Amino acid sequence: MSHNVEQAKLSSEYKSDDRFSSIYIDLLSERLGGRVIACSDDWFAGAENMLKPGRGVFKEGLFVSTGKWMDGWESRRSFGRHNRSQQGEDFDWCLLRLGSQGVLKGLDIDTNHFHGNAPEYVAVEASMVSGNDIQGADWREVLKKTAVRPHSQNLFSIESSRTWNHLRLKIFPDGGVARFRAFGRAVHNQEHYAAGELVDLASALNGGIAADASDRFFSSPTNLVMPGRGINMGDGWETKRRRDEHNDWAIIRLGMVGDIRKIIIDTAHFRGNFPESASLQGAMVENDSDPDEKTKWTDILDRSKLIADYEHIFTSSLNTAPGQMFSHVRLQIYPDGGVSRLRVLGLPES
Repeated sequence: MSHNVEQAKLSSEYKSDDRFSSIYIDLLSERLGGRVIACSDDWFAGAENMLKPGRGVFKEGLFVSTGKWMDGWESRRSFGRHNRSQQGEDFDWCLLRLGSQGVLKGLDIDTNHFHGNAPEYVAVEASMVSGNDIQGADWREVLKKTAVRPHSQNLFSIESSRTWNHLRLKIFPDGGVARFRAFGRAVHNQEHYAAGELVDLASALNGGIAADASDRFFSSPTNLVMPGRGINMGDGWETKRRRDEHNDWAIIRLGMVGDIRKIIIDTAHFRGNFPESASLQGAMVENDSDPDEKTKWTDILDRSKLIADYEHIFTSSLNTAPGQMFSHVRLQIYPDGGVSRLRVLGLPES
């Protein structure tokens, strides 16, 4: 499988490289349900740390019974583990389940704060596991054995159209990884929905993704399509204060083309900085592409007043007709501010 290797030349003192996170969803995110299933060894630090938010922290002088406390996954030094050499393994491994099955576009294997104890090389395999049949998994290499830098983001582009739901991270021969991100687009499972059921067409779990936005100064529009309600003001989309006559907007590519029946605009935690009002438009764009300046937009929800920290539900006020299909929506906020979540409930195209 072909892929382009791109290593971030950034130390942790600089802003994180967001070339993948600004476009795609982290399919391994705990918020989506990503989980560690098993690992070969986590003597110094548990593998579940790799899925936590941020890039990891360092606590000077903090030791626990196993050794230095580290915010990441760290295995023991491999020499002397005879059972491993007998099995022919020259690496440690971690098996992970994606929060949602999906297509991979990029990996971030971040060794932040691991200076003298980072792996020399990494590799990643993927599989589409049926049910819980891990033993019968057919593992395919998506990232061949590749050198990584200590105390640094290590970014890798993945060229694949296949859908996966499990990953296996290999580190050679041992060491520590602070965070592991698997960026891509979720692929919905049609078997999860009954005929006539309203589905959140915009949800990240169903493949929804933020395609574009006028501004992402304080936080990303990707948060709009995350599951659950926002946990705080940082867990939403917030723009800087406008000083002109225009307004802010975000375009969401729906995970499923559908007939929109219900809209929820949630301003949870936004009290002094929620938008005065909002509207929603929709478009039908063919060939899995995104809108451009020629795209024709249809008014779905007329400009409606918003209030602070509240879940606004719109049904009867929508301008759509039964059977009218949309692939994208554009949330307009007036003039600026923060929105926690956008739910676009409808009937998927059959």
